[in-house]
Amino acid sequence: MQEERDIQRGHFAVGKVALVGFLLACISLGCGKSPDTASAPEASTGDEVVLRDTMEVSEVVGIAKIEPLARLRSINAEVSGVITRIRIAAGQHVEAGAIIVDLDDAVERAQVSQAQSRLGTQQAAIRRAQAVVATRQAELDKARADLQRNENLAAGKALTEQALADSRFQVEQLTKQLAEARVQVEQEKQRVLELEADIQYAQTMLGRRVIRAPLSGTFLSVDIREGTFLNNTTAIGDFAPDGPLMALTEVDELFASRVHTGLAVDIRNQGETDVLTTGKVVFAGDYLKKKSLFSGQPDELEDRRVREVQVELPADAPLLIGARVECVIRLDR
Repeated sequence: MQEERDIQRGHFAVGKVALVGFLLACISLGCGKSPDTASAPEASTGDEVVLRDTMEVSEVVGIAKIEPLARLRSINAEVSGVITRIRIAAGQHVEAGAIIVDLDDAVERAQVSQAQSRLGTQQAAIRRAQAVVATRQAELDKARADLQRNENLAAGKALTEQALADSRFQVEQLTKQLAEARVQVEQEKQRVLELEADIQYAQTMLGRRVIRAPLSGTFLSVDIREGTFLNNTTAIGDFAPDGPLMALTEVDELFASRVHTGLAVDIRNQGETDVLTTGKVVFAGDYLKKKSLFSGQPDELEDRRVREVQVELPADAPLLIGARVECVIRLDR
């Protein structure tokens, strides 16, 4: 009986050990990777998905503002003064060089008159100096004739040496005086050149009292009034130079690298699908910058950059300067 009990205890111990080994094996298999899982490829990253989606995009839509291709600009005066006359109105077209504003020019006109008066006085001074030259020339001619006669008399012993010396001295003195008179004439003429330069300067300053259009174009607004003081920091108004229009837009940095000059562009009203006109990209900025045309909400936390794009439009495009439209850029495949 004792032997049977020992054999039973041995079988129980062996069975217990086998059971523990089986449990450990199951735990090991449950924690390890299955063959299918180990051989599966790693999931794609978010950047790869975004890049694949970006390459599949065929067009980019942005909000654009219509401007002249030569850009809107403010016209300022070069000088300051009181406005006496305004020759333009909002919406008026002007040619390059046309007078648009007159400033008070009383002082400048007086300066021109003064310079011209000085020139007249100087012309009289030249005539006086020339008369002196003529007088000295006549006196020198007479003195030379006298010297010739006295030399003949002295050769015949009919004139003293002192008288001959006096004649020679007279010729020398008159020769010097004639040279000085001629120098005086040249000086007076040089003074005329200076006065003429003064007149030209005064006339230039007078000419600046009228403000002219720098380019041919249309004044979109006139922000000045007659009788007020205008300085060179005050804008006369907004000016649109002649030439084709453009749609100025900004492309998100996600698609910025795919935009280049020559791409076709459709222009349409916001929220509509009908194409108003078509154009082409003529400029794409060389760097990314912060949004400037149409920013989001003030509390917008997303910091995305954009690339400025200019789209040239045909001359007959039915669009108004300042209008906001949708700009559909067709990307290359």
